[in-house]
Formats: sequence, structure tokens, C-alpha cells
Amino acid sequence: MSLLLTRLANASLKSNSTIGLIKSPRPAASCLINFSLLRYKAHVPSKYKPKQELPSEVEWKHLKEHIPGEKNHTNTLQDRIPKFPLGKENVPTLLPRPGVPQVGKQFTFRQVINILKNKKQPELIYESEPHRLYFLMSVCFALVFTIYGGVLFEWAFWISGKEYEENETEQANEVIRKRDWLISLGKYLVPSAVIFGFAYFAALFPTRLIRRIWFLPGPVEHIKFTSYPLFPGRPTPVYTVPLANLSRRKTARVWTGKGFYGTSDKGMFFFILKEHLANGGNKNWIIDRRGFFWSDGRVFDYLFGKESLAESEAGVPYDAQFGLINSELKKKKRQLRQEHGWFWRFKMAGKLMMEDARKVGSYIGIGKPKEEDKSLPKGDKK
Repeated sequence: MSLLLTRLANASLKSNSTIGLIKSPRPAASCLINFSLLRYKAHVPSKYKPKQELPSEVEWKHLKEHIPGEKNHTNTLQDRIPKFPLGKENVPTLLPRPGVPQVGKQFTFRQVINILKNKKQPELIYESEPHRLYFLMSVCFALVFTIYGGVLFEWAFWISGKEYEENETEQANEVIRKRDWLISLGKYLVPSAVIFGFAYFAALFPTRLIRRIWFLPGPVEHIKFTSYPLFPGRPTPVYTVPLANLSRRKTARVWTGKGFYGTSDKGMFFFILKEHLANGGNKNWIIDRRGFFWSDGRVFDYLFGKESLAESEAGVPYDAQFGLINSELKKKKRQLRQEHGWFWRFKMAGKLMMEDARKVGSYIGIGKPKEEDKSLPKGDKK
């Protein structure tokens, strides 16, 4: 650095002497002093860090909207209408909840589960993103099914009335004709009834969407969750179910290893929790994969998948498990081919047939040595 400064000073002296701006050259020391003063006045980053101010009331109110468990859920009509463009609805809005342990260097999966089970108060373990796209989808399906059901309903009356007027059987008895008309009308109303049923279930679909889930610790662990009312403006329905009565489907693993919480899946954007009712029936609840999950998706596999800690921590998808089983089968086939040759299948089948034949023969007495008749020794005969 000093060499560079001396070169710059010499260059400035030469240029000034050639142009004639100064009569006597400045010494190099004065140039070095000027450069040191410029460096002293420069804005050099310092180690001083100003004290961070707490967020204001307005900022904190806006921040609470994005922290799981802090926002007050409402049931207005505006909450169900999506914002356009619809791509905005796919943008995540929830931040990670402070104080939630993560599986990593600090905590193992077993420690995370123990932290959850040792809680003294209800712990929020899930919160969904806004379900506006689900509402739009359910409304569209309900309208389409209602229109088709109405068309089929009208067609049923038309076709049954046409058959009544034509009277192809030439039935003279009016009572029998009306009876046949009612039978044909009921037969033709079946498709419209099925379509209206689809419309009804499509309208009820949002009432099965889960908004928040709490884990309730205790001797008998329970799960509390909230959903949507059928009509806007009604109170939020709250359900409390024993954990033993809730389970996910066996093939619907929550943990995929993709996304922030390891729950993202390109094939299916939600998974289903099945509630086992006291009367033997089942009730399905829908959980969006884009929401906030306590720690990660493996906790849900442990709670609702009824898996062991080792299985949940490994998080091996079922496709990968089937792949491992198939690879083991291929290895065994290679070993048998090396031991018995290309016709190992026939040899193994022959061995199994021989074993079965021996077992059958042992049951019916074939191949057993004949038992000698019991008699007294010759010397003992009288």
C-alpha cells in the first residue's frame, strides 16, 4: 500500500511540473499525509451496532397475522373469496412459530417427541394457509353438479310423461297406467338424485377442512381441531377427539422430505385424517400440506400413522420401501440362479411338491413301516 502511495505521489509531481501549475515540487511526505487524511475521513464500516428497536404496535399487529396461532380466525364471506390473480393464493403467508424445536444438531427426533409429550398446556401443532382456493373449487363443483342434476330432473319428468302419453302397451286401465308412470319416473330420477348427492357433498367439502390442530397432553392424549361452518358468519366449530381415534391412511405418509417442513408433494396437495366413530363408521378430515407443521412432518407420521420412533424418524416413503423389497427379491433370485442354474424355478417347485407329497403321505399312512402284530414270545405260550 505504501509503495502504491509513493507511486501516485511521484506521478502527481511529474504531471504538475510538466504543466506548470506549481513552480516547486511538493515533498512526498505531504502527499502521504493528504492520502492518510482522505482515508481517515472515509466511511469505513465500524463494529458499532445500534440497538435494535422493538417493532411498533402497527408492525407487531401486521406481524401477528403471519405467526401461527396469533391470528384471530373469522368466518366472513370475504375470507372465502379468492384474490385475483389466483397465483397469489399459492404464496406461503405463515412464518415458523418461535420456540418450536427442530430435528438437527441440537435435538434428535426422540427428544422432539419427548418435548411435545411433556407439555403442560395444549400445543399448536398445525395451522393451515387460507383455504380460498378450496372454497372456489367446492363452489364450482357444487354449481356444475346442481346444473346437471336439474337437467336430469327435468329430463326424468319429460321422458316418463312421453311414455305415459304414447302408451305403447295400450293399457286401458288408468290406475295401472299411473302406477307404471310413477315407476318409470322413479327409475329416471335416480341419475339426478345421484348428481344432486354429489353437489351436496361438494358443498359440504369446506366443513371437513382443518384450520388448526392442538395436541392435548395428559394420561389420555387428545387432539383438538377447528374447521369451517357451512355458512359464513356462524361460529367456528371445534372438535376434541382422542388421539387413538385419529389415524392417517396407511399409504398416505405425511413426511416426503420436500419443502420447509418436509410435507410437500407434487402428486397430492393434501392428506386425510380418518376419525373412527363410536358407531363403527368413519369420518374423513382434510389437511393441506402447505400449512405450518410443528417441527416437521415426521411428528404427524408418529402421532397419526401409529408408527414407531425408528420408522417415523427414518421417514422412508412407501415407494422406496417397495423398491427395497424388490431389490432384495432380485438378489435372492440371482443367488438361486447361480446355485441351481436357469431352471431353478422348476427345481424349487419340484422340491415343494415332494415336501407336500410327503406331508400328505404321512397323514394317510403311505410310506410308514407296517407295525408287527403284538404277541407273546414263543417260550411264554401255554
